[in-house]
Amino acid sequence: MAQQLASFSAGTPIEEIVATIAQDGGAIANDFLPQDTIDELVRDMTPHLEAIDWCNTDDDQLGDEFFGFKTKRLHGLPGKSARVADILAHPILHGMSKHFLKPLSHRVHFSTGELMALGKGETQQILHRDADSWHHFPKPRPEVLVSVNVALTDFTSNNGATVVAPGSHLWDPGRKAKPEELAQAIMPRGSALLYTGNVLHGGGSNRTDEIRIGLYCGLTLSWLTPLENHLITSGVEAVRNLPEPARTLCGFTEAGWDVLP
Repeated sequence: MAQQLASFSAGTPIEEIVATIAQDGGAIANDFLPQDTIDELVRDMTPHLEAIDWCNTDDDQLGDEFFGFKTKRLHGLPGKSARVADILAHPILHGMSKHFLKPLSHRVHFSTGELMALGKGETQQILHRDADSWHHFPKPRPEVLVSVNVALTDFTSNNGATVVAPGSHLWDPGRKAKPEELAQAIMPRGSALLYTGNVLHGGGSNRTDEIRIGLYCGLTLSWLTPLENHLITSGVEAVRNLPEPARTLCGFTEAGWDVLP
């Protein structure tokens, strides 16, 4: 893989980060979350990961080549760890959403969260665009989704670091990525891959004995249907107890019938 993703240190102005993402489709934020927050996320998620089997997603349409042969996936993440709120409230993620999504919507919401654990022998995922979930948009499609994948373990070239095609958010829809046009999101624990919904990417292949764990969150336009109903997957009480803005992003509101005419 001949390409490299730009990386930014903590404290880099958000304007510089979003300018690079606008050009490349993705970038790495080092030290996105402190190590004690990562420790809590790992501690909270580990029992849930240990309770499920590998390849625990069954989808006849996309199949194992997309969801993985040696991957575990968890949803309902705010109900499993309140620390997910730290990701949803992160200023870099909100800086991205304001830059890419505000032109089309006055607010955003949390589309879906997913914990992805790649085990030994997992193959490279099919490259895809997350925004294809809303396939009814005419092409070229505007940016309708901003995403973050937080490294709960080190992401290395051998254990399945996410593969990205920099600049592919600007390509013609049918264009395929050549091997020399790909990069990997190699980053230490606590860092994060930031990317837009139109960029080609996919999980890498794991050729080690390690388990590579990433925590994904995506924000989308308020008038699009989210991929996950967090009040169901996480539970109403878990969402109610989240701090703002995570509670509102997950769809919880105290507004009642009195707001209607």
